[in-house]
Amino acid sequence: MKLKFHFTRKQMAEAFVSLIHFVYNIAMDSLIKTENLKVIYNRGKDNEFVALNGIDIEIFPEEYIIFFGPSGCGKSTLLYTILGLQPPSEGKVFINGRDTAEFTERDKNEQTSKFFGIIFQNFNLIYSLNVLDNITLPEVFIDKPLKQRKEVAFALLKRFGIETRAANLPGALSGGQQQRVAISRALANDPKVLLADEPVGNLDSESAGVVMNTLRDINRDDKKTIILVTHDPSYLSFADRIYYFKDAKIERMVKNRRGVPGGEPLKPGQAYEPVNELEKLARVHAYMNVPQLKAWSLTNYLIQELTLNQTERLERAMENLLAGKNSEHEFFEFLNKPYSEGGVGLYKTTAVHYTVMIGRILREVKLFVENAKILDTREQKEKLVALLKEFLLEEYKGELKPAQMERLQKVIYNRVFGVSTIDEFNRFLDWPLADGGVGLNIMTAERMAEKLEIILAQVYQAQK
Repeated sequence: MKLKFHFTRKQMAEAFVSLIHFVYNIAMDSLIKTENLKVIYNRGKDNEFVALNGIDIEIFPEEYIIFFGPSGCGKSTLLYTILGLQPPSEGKVFINGRDTAEFTERDKNEQTSKFFGIIFQNFNLIYSLNVLDNITLPEVFIDKPLKQRKEVAFALLKRFGIETRAANLPGALSGGQQQRVAISRALANDPKVLLADEPVGNLDSESAGVVMNTLRDINRDDKKTIILVTHDPSYLSFADRIYYFKDAKIERMVKNRRGVPGGEPLKPGQAYEPVNELEKLARVHAYMNVPQLKAWSLTNYLIQELTLNQTERLERAMENLLAGKNSEHEFFEFLNKPYSEGGVGLYKTTAVHYTVMIGRILREVKLFVENAKILDTREQKEKLVALLKEFLLEEYKGELKPAQMERLQKVIYNRVFGVSTIDEFNRFLDWPLADGGVGLNIMTAERMAEKLEIILAQVYQAQK
């Protein structure tokens, strides 16, 4: 009996791309590799600190790699260990197949001046030198003639659209322009690998976008390997591969679907197509490890009727409503629109329920903001709190005693005007009346606290 296999054209194309990727990586040696790398500060002392613990990575030519994770997780330490500024405590680092432990001083100098270029979060420009001299400075150490240094520097400035600022001191430039000078300096010696340590951390969103697009172009057009350190998940779609860091370890490595390294990049901010549902969740909850993601997905399945894609569409609709781009009626229509036509695909009754509920909250927020404009007296503040109390009790089915109503007014006042935290507010709602609380059921207390926080969050956005 012969087995027959049927494949669609799409499946065959995907298999072919995967094969090319596989052969491509096998055919070339890695630029950078680490084996069981550890960095330990103050080893053997009471204040011993493990900054890197058992790191194994391999990076190939023309790849765009991101080290991603929260502050203090080890991603920058790995960057500087690769650069050679931080010696390993254990394990090995290989550059172009050579163990860095065997490097001579000349090897180390060539590594930092020719093989790597680096971009810092704080620019690290010399503010007493003009822009052109800042860029030519690294070339001094490789004995390049002055005329050639200036030609290279000016060509880089022209490429990045800041050639008119060549004679200016860095302090006269905007943050985004200073970072482009720093990128030009990093490229001056034509390195193979560009290291970027939180390069947009001090920039506004527009300047950050320019810098990120510049790095993408350097990877795509100049065929430079990029290693970017970031804690911002919005930049993950730029990478070929992402290493997720947590507590000095690599939690996981995720590949973006972009074909072979150096292939056609994604558009800025464009999300790649995740391989599976777990990988989708990994993007939404970037700091969760795999067991936490699995637990979250199962819990979410039990309590949520919408799929992850429906939830994402609902969130976009909510953003448009809050931004005033859509009316409540348009919001309802999008919720009720069939999923196959780009809508959320909710039943009409559910879409109506959601629209009414959100509309009620937004009207309450508007009323709150109007009454919050003048809060000169205690009486005006109490009036504002009374409005909130009425809203919180709208769906409450029980009856509160006068003492409970008075206590509720007080705890809402304390929460709104910053006297108590959300946890304290929750506890006050739940505590017995005799102990100074409101005496509500624990579940009622949690729902009421959540409802108040939703209002306060929307008010914060409205007042910004």
